[in-house]
Amino acid sequence: MSDDTSGLRYVDHEPGMWFLVAQHGDDLLLDARYSYSAVIDDSALIRLDDAERRAYAEGGHDAMTRLAQRIHHSAPYREDSRFHARDLHRGEDGRAWRDAVGGAIAEHTWAAEQRRAPDDR
Repeated sequence: MSDDTSGLRYVDHEPGMWFLVAQHGDDLLLDARYSYSAVIDDSALIRLDDAERRAYAEGGHDAMTRLAQRIHHSAPYREDSRFHARDLHRGEDGRAWRDAVGGAIAEHTWAAEQRRAPDDR
């Protein structure tokens, strides 16, 4: 895996809609699901810009839900979407990014499972 995709950790999520991961501190990336009819069901991985990070700092979870909705409605699979060029899944390291985000989510899920009381399992 390249250094660009290393050091991801889970921050938050909205089931079925998005995952927020952090990289090396306060660098935030949103993995937002989008779909189009029965033809497309995928996600776009967007590195938050300064305005989006401020929105998250002020609005938290709800701000990310609104951003994920904007990403979905922009049709990020189309080149004219403002999120298309920002989608890290589309780049040369797309597979590595998918694996890194999946790893951060799996690690969080495993850790959460270990914290559960034995009676809850």
